[in-house]
Amino acid sequence: MNGKQRVTIITTIIVSLLLLRQPDASQLTAFIIPMIILIWNNIRNNIIRFSIAGALLIMAVVSWVYLDALPPVSYVEEILSLAANTGIIWFVLGVISLIILPLPFIIFPPKNSKLISRCIGIYFIIILISTQFGNFPIPLMGYGISPIIGYFIAITWLVKDKVKKKNQIK
Repeated sequence: MNGKQRVTIITTIIVSLLLLRQPDASQLTAFIIPMIILIWNNIRNNIIRFSIAGALLIMAVVSWVYLDALPPVSYVEEILSLAANTGIIWFVLGVISLIILPLPFIIFPPKNSKLISRCIGIYFIIILISTQFGNFPIPLMGYGISPIIGYFIAITWLVKDKVKKKNQIK
């Protein structure tokens, strides 16, 4: 295992522990599953693979066992209901926008970064699906600017990588 892999594992564990302390199991699960996929594909030592995956999965299970008991905030966790209350067109547009959200990362990954791109897509898919199992915020709808900034950073990386590869081919 090289230095970059150690940094990745340590950072993943620290971020996972910080997310475990939050009452949002969806964020922890959405972070852990892609990280397990990335670590599994980049580390060849099975003992380390299974140890890291096991520890991260235990954290995910614990986060789902001890869900936040606070009531949902309508403009955060129930934003689609609010959209539906304003009209069926807004609800349909909201659902369509959420379906489109992970597609660039899954369908159009850069050739040299397919795994990372697909893991970003998996992250967004898990976030979107998990909102059906608890009072979890819906990304890019109804709360704060940080998910929007995060999404724009990821989509900018995807587009720049595509443009860079296209220019290298010419």
